[in-house]
Amino acid sequence: MTVFTQKEKFIFQFLIISVAVGLGVGTIRKTYFKPDYSLHNENEISEFQSKSADIIVSDMNKDDAIIAKTDDIKHKITVKLIDINTAPKIDLLTLPKIGPVTAERIIRYREDYGSFKSIDDLLKVKGIGVKTLKKLKPFIKIDSYENKIK
Repeated sequence: MTVFTQKEKFIFQFLIISVAVGLGVGTIRKTYFKPDYSLHNENEISEFQSKSADIIVSDMNKDDAIIAKTDDIKHKITVKLIDINTAPKIDLLTLPKIGPVTAERIIRYREDYGSFKSIDDLLKVKGIGVKTLKKLKPFIKIDSYENKIK
């Protein structure tokens, strides 16, 4: 007396063989056909090194005065302000809430309408609203050619 019919035995054997073949193929693929990421990694490393070489050492945390070691002294942090009228795209991208598209719009605005007269003129650039301008103000300055002459 058998529990399974001839068709059920065939289907059961087919499923077991299919699972075994699938596991075998998966193991072979993982063992012998590994993707070669070395070229991709080398490209990323060289890109990182070229970009890191372009970074200028900023004046952050540099202070010529000797600070006494006490608990009540807070460290001074100076941030390099970016001149909106002369900054290239790579510098504009370091600003908060400024992406590649907005940086291009700032540069295009400068080319079309001339230099910014005040920081609030950034509101005329599409993509910069009041909230974004509020976040940008501590990091930007206007140092136009006219101001240098005076």
